[in-house]
Amino acid sequence: MNTQINRIKDKLATIKEYDKDYNVFGADSHEYTIGKVVSEQEIKDFEQTYNINLPEAYVAFLTQIGNANTSEEAYANSAAGPYYGIYPLGEGLDDLGVEDVERFTSYPCLLRSDMTEEQWIALSKSTREEGISDEVYYKRMGNLFGGLLPIGTQGCAITTCLILTGEYKERIVYLNEDYQPIFAHEDSFLDWYERWLDEIISGDLVSDNAGWFGYSIGGSSESLWESYRHTSQEAQQLTFLEGLLKKKELTSQLIEEIIQEIPKATELVKESLLTILSKNAFDKAIPFLEEQANTNLLHVLQMIHWYGKDKAYWLPLLKAKNKEVMDPETYRFYSYILVSATSDFGPLLTVGLASDNAENRGQAIYTLGQLNNKQQYVSSFINGLRDSNERVVLNTLQALSTVLDEQLLPVYKEVYQKYKESSEDNYIVTNLKHRLGELGMEIEDLN
Repeated sequence: MNTQINRIKDKLATIKEYDKDYNVFGADSHEYTIGKVVSEQEIKDFEQTYNINLPEAYVAFLTQIGNANTSEEAYANSAAGPYYGIYPLGEGLDDLGVEDVERFTSYPCLLRSDMTEEQWIALSKSTREEGISDEVYYKRMGNLFGGLLPIGTQGCAITTCLILTGEYKERIVYLNEDYQPIFAHEDSFLDWYERWLDEIISGDLVSDNAGWFGYSIGGSSESLWESYRHTSQEAQQLTFLEGLLKKKELTSQLIEEIIQEIPKATELVKESLLTILSKNAFDKAIPFLEEQANTNLLHVLQMIHWYGKDKAYWLPLLKAKNKEVMDPETYRFYSYILVSATSDFGPLLTVGLASDNAENRGQAIYTLGQLNNKQQYVSSFINGLRDSNERVVLNTLQALSTVLDEQLLPVYKEVYQKYKESSEDNYIVTNLKHRLGELGMEIEDLN
């Protein structure tokens, strides 16, 4: 462990050189600063108070590397670390909504890394039971989150915790009040912390598509690819490929090996491989995407939207698939690419405008509003204003910005009469006022 401690000290000493502008999430808060170490006696006092034994790697960090942060910018005086940093020893203990923390930190940890969403719902449902007293609620929360030590926050109600008891002691787990827990892949606090430093140094966490740290498996591109190749279990293959996707760049040799692997892979693995290829070498992915358009159009459209540069290249495909786009998520990406591919995308929206699906109609009318010549589609906008779905009507009113056509006035009156009593926070009437204002009118003129 001493060797690892020394490595971490050396990396921390130079880490600012790799992220001078604090681009890594949370770095502008802790600024890679860490305070003085804590004493062995402070550790013993804390353990005695909470009736626990802190994991060895975490203790080594606090007693040999540092604790807290004196910077005024640091969130809760957190030391340099993933997200907003590592809490000072003993801080943030109430992050999990548990009272009587001294009691529950020593409880068995009920969480498991292989827990399914259904198992998590079953385990946590007692805390959501209606009508229970505060006393019962806090007791159940204490049981649910027993054996956990909050060590930092990721924002968005996500807490980073260190497991103190049971089979997974020393592991890091991410807790979000709305979702099931997610375990980091590393076996100890120091492994997790050093990986964070390594991914800053490699540039993985500094890149534009870095994503959130610790949710996928770590390791070098080469080691992840080798691990993928040496397992035949699809779930494990997908885990390694997810880690590979987070890498800033891949070697040309690895890209060629991915190309050779795609035809041999299962459908799910093929999709993951193709995503990696699209991100790193989009031109080489084009033949595979053209073939995949017949079986998984949504994935193809996502790759084009996220990684493709010449959107106009795909116009023939978009026109050919125009009548096949039924799923709302697929239609959403279809419309994104249309806007980038051609300035005259209006005719390609007609199927969506007439769709039986309200989400598609709403997306189509919203997209129509981005046309430079949208005044030519007044009849389509009138249909949108008369739509039975409120979201479609709202999208239509917003899309009609700058369209000054008196044909709209009687339909505006219909809309007002239909929605004027809907609610106090009436977004439809609010947007209707904006459209009338562009015509030099007020809402009272419709009475």
